[in-house]
Amino acid sequence: MLNDFNNISIKKSSLNEDTPVKETAQNEHSIKYFGPGNYRLTKKDISYIIYGACFLASGGGGPIGLALLFMDKMINDADVMYYVNPDDLEATKNIAFVAGLGAPDKIFEGFGQTVSLNAFLEMDNYLTQSGQEPVGYLIPVEMGAMNTLIPFIISARKGIAVINGDPCGRAAPEMGMNLFNTNKLPINPVILTSDTDDSGQYQKIIVQVKDADDAENQARRFAKSHNSTAGMACYPMQGADLNCSRLSDNNQAKFIQWTVGFAWNLGRNMVESKNYNEFMEFLDSFPLLSYTLFEGTITDKQEREIGGFNVGKITVSNGDETLFIYYKNESLLAWSITRKCYVAMGPDSINFLAKKDAQPFSNTDINSDPEKNNKNISLGTEIGIIGLCAYEKLKNAVLVSLFLSNIQEILTAFPEDHVPIPERYVPLSDLMPDYTG
Repeated sequence: MLNDFNNISIKKSSLNEDTPVKETAQNEHSIKYFGPGNYRLTKKDISYIIYGACFLASGGGGPIGLALLFMDKMINDADVMYYVNPDDLEATKNIAFVAGLGAPDKIFEGFGQTVSLNAFLEMDNYLTQSGQEPVGYLIPVEMGAMNTLIPFIISARKGIAVINGDPCGRAAPEMGMNLFNTNKLPINPVILTSDTDDSGQYQKIIVQVKDADDAENQARRFAKSHNSTAGMACYPMQGADLNCSRLSDNNQAKFIQWTVGFAWNLGRNMVESKNYNEFMEFLDSFPLLSYTLFEGTITDKQEREIGGFNVGKITVSNGDETLFIYYKNESLLAWSITRKCYVAMGPDSINFLAKKDAQPFSNTDINSDPEKNNKNISLGTEIGIIGLCAYEKLKNAVLVSLFLSNIQEILTAFPEDHVPIPERYVPLSDLMPDYTG
């Protein structure tokens, strides 16, 4: 089907000038059929996806500066990438989940550029050598500047379509915090690969893991031996396992649909308007409920190591009030130090946007090295903190428990703040009336 998103207005429609309404039907079309048409995407479209995915990542998902650098190195202006909608998946085509992990400093130095492509090639080989069809579709691991980009790099090289959806709807600090895991989809085999060396060779291992946590631990160990980077391919399945046509409604619980298209729409507005207020109006036209949590200036960033992870705290103040944003890669808790109350907590998302030009950014982008990261966000930058209510699928007991345990881990690293550990998850929609009242 040919579709031209450029003919679709991005302004709010209304019954009259005083009564704005959600553009549900229009936005449903725009997140399913985006780009120039015919399910094809250009390099410019991928930049839109990077911007939108960075915003949706709740402060995680990798630095946007690194993702844009990666895109420029790995995707040519003439390349064409493809996507496919969840209700159009062919039942017998194989799907793979391909990701990259690594230290941002190492990746800025040039390492890690081929790890994910190598992981894809090895999964493709594994399937064909097992008598199966090769990989026919890829799915992003999460919404985030880096890991949403990676499948499109492979699409540019191999012509494979990327599914318009992901199993997180945001970025998460642990691999097990996704819907594939909670729906007990088979993860094995897990294939880990290194970069291609000067001789054209790379290292690989194929492992059978106990669960997603085991897979992540093995990937981290592998990365330590290979310049702190690794490619990962896992969760092999077929189109029938994720197809969301009317005949397969039960598959909708397994992942979040249309998130790539959502990211494209948000990113397009950011890149083309560079206007914070216009973006906020545009965001409000989508059904996913959002709130402006706070507007102020970044005054401090602290990081500490606990359990092999970097956890941190961003301080944002506007003179009248100060907020702490606690993160473990991703932002998981917003606390008003002035009012002594929670403002937002995971699985709801806590997203950043620079007020001067509507640039989204991650925690890693804040106070980074400007010589390496041209999207560095310096201390003193005026920002908006926007809360997005989590998709209902992410509010299941298993995921909520994982988010709460990660929040507890972060707060343990900052005992001097005396922030009480949440006893239960309080949804953003319940916190906001008390906070804004």
